[in-house]
Amino acid sequence: MKNLFHKWKEKIPKYDLQYRELLFDKLTRKGGGSEQSREDRGKQFSNNYELYIYAFFLGLYYDEFCPISENSKKDDFRHAIQFWGSKANRIDRKDFTNLQENIFIALIAKTDIDLIALEKGELDEDDVVKALINTMESYTNGGLIVIKEKLEENPNYFLQPTSFLNMILDSKIS
Repeated sequence: MKNLFHKWKEKIPKYDLQYRELLFDKLTRKGGGSEQSREDRGKQFSNNYELYIYAFFLGLYYDEFCPISENSKKDDFRHAIQFWGSKANRIDRKDFTNLQENIFIALIAKTDIDLIALEKGELDEDDVVKALINTMESYTNGGLIVIKEKLEENPNYFLQPTSFLNMILDSKIS
């Protein structure tokens, strides 16, 4: 039997489809690319899942838990969490294993799960994984909302070299 972490890593979290064009298409360059080409195009993230990870932590730091509306269409990257940051295709890529572990730890802390009941077999592991994914999607959605609001406030905000770092630092002040 797989442990909870491995079951969670096999999942493909979703996001509200409205953010594909609003944020992902504007801020990420699908399929990677050199630093220079990303900066020249104003796209700071190589892959969609990198923006997804950033939005998750931003939502977490701002405490923006916003479940995706049931009326919203959802989309995903067809890329399981376990493959985020995979070094299989690129030598220069850093392994994301530690980042995946930290996301998982944050999800365990923020999701209402009776771990004792899970250990006793009183809870279904698949239901717990669904709850973890729901928490992840909700904090990511909250982070995407924060990013969208920042863009509406100042469309050129993300052209600053430290804009994404500044948003994280601002969360500590709020």
